Parts: sequence; structure tokens; C-alpha cells
Amino acid sequence: MEEGGCSPTRTVNERLFEFLVAERDALMKGIREELGVISSKEVNVRNLSKRHVTKEKLCSWVERMSSILNSNAIPLLQITVPKADKCELLEQGKIKDQLTIIQLQDEVLKKKDEEVEVMKQAMKQAVKSEITSYASAVTKSCASALAPRKISEAVKTVVDRDERKRNVVIYGVPEQSEETLPEKVESILEEIGEKPVVKDCCRIGAKRPDAVRPIKFTLGSTGIVSQVLRKSHLLRSKDGFRTVYLSPDRTREERAAYKLSREKKKTDKAQYQHPSETEDGVLLLMNKKST
Repeated sequence: MEEGGCSPTRTVNERLFEFLVAERDALMKGIREELGVISSKEVNVRNLSKRHVTKEKLCSWVERMSSILNSNAIPLLQITVPKADKCELLEQGKIKDQLTIIQLQDEVLKKKDEEVEVMKQAMKQAVKSEITSYASAVTKSCASALAPRKISEAVKTVVDRDERKRNVVIYGVPEQSEETLPEKVESILEEIGEKPVVKDCCRIGAKRPDAVRPIKFTLGSTGIVSQVLRKSHLLRSKDGFRTVYLSPDRTREERAAYKLSREKKKTDKAQYQHPSETEDGVLLLMNKKST
């Protein structure tokens, strides 16, 4: 700090401005006290015209205000106005530079757009060429696949698969010479607490003396079929129905795959429940229960 409490970083303009503000505040304080008001806004013609405010007092205030303006305010303006003009010029130059930068950025973006468009056209041409080649190959290789006979077979397969989803097959129901299949099916379903509408009941397969043909029937929706199949295990605990079980209406390929899966499960279960011997002769007891 300098002597007198002045900071060495303060400029002459700053000290002049502070002095100007202090002089103004001191003058306005004396005027407010003389007029008996609180705010400087109340220093107006009405209050200055009060009887106790003498002509000499008004002249004194005007003289002091003129001194403040001539000695401090005007010199401060003479210093700051040129600087303000210089700042304005610098600001205008800065704006001009920013406009130049924006123009350059627009040009860069335009060139990038042009490059992207060239790449898009090249890719479009390449894709078009590839699609043409692929379409030609597909047309040649799939001509036979689109023959009417194969299309008819494909449609038939789809329709058959959709119809099978609403069918259920019952195995293990004794076959009689004269039988009412809908009543038999309904009585079996009642055992598991279901009473759906049953349609198109029939025995499937060729009739043989040594085999019982399964019964196939149709329900109203795939949701009802799923519900019936979920509860079909309840027949195992019903007297007279322990050998009866329900199954989805599978195709020949699906039945073969299901049969292989069941046989594999049985084999795996048998191996797990019986001892086995490793390659080096060590006997392992599988699924051993603690006594």
C-alpha cells in the first residue's frame, strides 16, 4: 500500500472518479439536510422554493456544483470519451473478425457437404450395381423355387401348422365299436376341470386289433389348447385315467424328434441313477442317497 492508503494499482482516472463521487455525495448530503428530506430525488423545485432556503444558500450550492463539474467531471470525460471511442472501434473490429470466421466456417461446411454428396453418389452407384447382380443371381437360382407346385406346398404347410396349433391328441382311450367321441373327450377334460367347446373329434391312423388309435379334436383357440395341456398332468392321479395323456398335434417329424428326446432323457436318467466306471477303473456311485 502507498502512503495515504492508496493502492499502487489504482489509476489516476479511478482516483479522480472516486473524488468526484465523494464531492457530489457531500454536496447532496448538505442540501438534503438543509431541505429536511431523505432521498436525493426529493431535491426538486418545490422543496428548493421553501422560504427558509435563502438565495445565498442556492447560489452557494450552484457554485460548488459548477466547481465539481469544471474541476473533475469534465476532465474525466475528456479522458474517458476517447478511450470509449477506441473500445467501440475495437468491438467493431472484433465483430468483423467474427463475421470472417463464420464465413470461413460456412465455406468449410459447404466443401464437406460436397465431399459427402460425392461419397453418397459413389456408394449409391456401388449398391445399385450390387443389387443388380444379386437380383440377377436370385432370379436365376430361385426360378424353380417359385414354381406353382412349390408355392402351393409352402402355403399348405403354413395352413396345416396353423390348424394343428388348435388341435389336441389324446392317447390311451380304449376304442369301442360304437362310441360317441365328443362325449368321451368332454368327460376326460372335465376330470381336469375344463369344459371347452369340442369340435371335429375323430380317431387317427389305421384301425388295428393290437393297437388303440389316438383321438384328435379341435378347440376354439391356441390359448385354450395351452391351458388344457398345462393341466393334463392331473389325469395321472385320476382313477381310470392313469394311462391317458394329452399331447399337441405334432407332425411326423415333430413326433420323431419328441420320441428321440424322451429316449435320451430316459438314458441319461438311467446312467445317473446307476454306478458307472471310469476309464482308469475307479467305480463311481451316482445319485447316492445318504442313509
